Amino acid sequence: MRRRKKIFRPKRRYKIKRNNGSAVKIITGTAALAVLVFVGYSAAGPINNYFKEKAEQSESREWTPENTDAPSVPDVSETEIGAVTEITFPQESAVTSVSETEITSVTEDIPASSEIKSGGAAYSLRTSDMADMETLSAALSEARAEGASAVIIPMKTEGGLFWYATDIPFAKTAIDGEDPIKSQLTAKQISDAARSEGLRPVAYVSVLTDNNRYGDYRDGSYRSLDDSTWLDTSPDKGGKPWISPFDEVAQQYLCDTMTELGEAGFSEIIADDFTFPEFRSSDIELLGEQVSPYSDRYHALTALASMMTEAGNNAGARVMLRITANSVIKGYSELFHPEELAGCTILIDYSEDNISRTMISAGEEVILDDLEMPEKVRAVFSEVISRCGDIPTYPMLDRGSMEADDFSGAVSALTAVGYEEYYIY
Repeated sequence: MRRRKKIFRPKRRYKIKRNNGSAVKIITGTAALAVLVFVGYSAAGPINNYFKEKAEQSESREWTPENTDAPSVPDVSETEIGAVTEITFPQESAVTSVSETEITSVTEDIPASSEIKSGGAAYSLRTSDMADMETLSAALSEARAEGASAVIIPMKTEGGLFWYATDIPFAKTAIDGEDPIKSQLTAKQISDAARSEGLRPVAYVSVLTDNNRYGDYRDGSYRSLDDSTWLDTSPDKGGKPWISPFDEVAQQYLCDTMTELGEAGFSEIIADDFTFPEFRSSDIELLGEQVSPYSDRYHALTALASMMTEAGNNAGARVMLRITANSVIKGYSELFHPEELAGCTILIDYSEDNISRTMISAGEEVILDDLEMPEKVRAVFSEVISRCGDIPTYPMLDRGSMEADDFSGAVSALTAVGYEEYYIY
């Protein structure tokens, strides 16, 4: 792989340090690992169901005008061309029991940066936690009580819904449906609330699973060769437009989202769902070969990822592109083209629910199923690091997909590989 590096300079940086084998670092690392495992177990219980990857895209078939002569494109499974799977944020409250003394209003005294912990476990909030400040404060207090050092907050989710009061003009032009802005809390109020609890606020943004109809012209969406708006199924079945990575209006809108969140105090942003709708052959006839899964359409994803990363960096945020570990080692992620992602950062999501039985490393087949968890995770992330080259990576563990002993082994493996910061869900 070609290694190019154009690293941003956010207000808050986290670096991955490699072990050098000295006795002092081994002892220190062992002690730190014990603390992290304790924190991971403490936080894992209430959060292990928050991040669940979807097995399928929408069940509805794309709508196009009748065209019985159009050739069909075979169904393509995720293992062939793939898409970054989505993080689902249920809308029920994540807080199960919070004492009245813990429900406090947010003060203006935000902790100094030295009081905000790096690394450790990240507790995911639910969309309903952004209903109002009292609800948000209760959820944050619960996260802190569980031992989390960070909270992953759903700010823009599937469908193009905003769980904060965005000021982006384009987002406010949505028509033909419910208001996509679901909370009156500003992004700054949300990030300040997290910091007031001593928690790092991490924003989650679903990028391209955005079906809002922006403006009378449905700006930013896929458009056919005759300039009409493409819908994913027939209008009488609730057909929806999709934000297009090829469209300059959409690109600017998504970059504005990164800027708004970074300037609001989110020093970390998880950017997810760099994906395309499932186009049929008749859709490709309408939209052109640029959307074909057999074309070089991935350039649109990598270009958009670079734009959004730069926008977030300039606003003081570290933007992390979420990609599954399995899609990297098996080579089916359309976003994962390291030669085109210089300056970006990748969040590698490892889950036992979807990891492959085998992988190819240095030209040899590795039977992952034959390895114990520490060796398995070490093998996968060593291969990931090798394939990423100079691109910084951070690991993300699906705690709910592992037994307790396996989880401990996975944490040990990450430390052995050289990671000092990782995400647990």
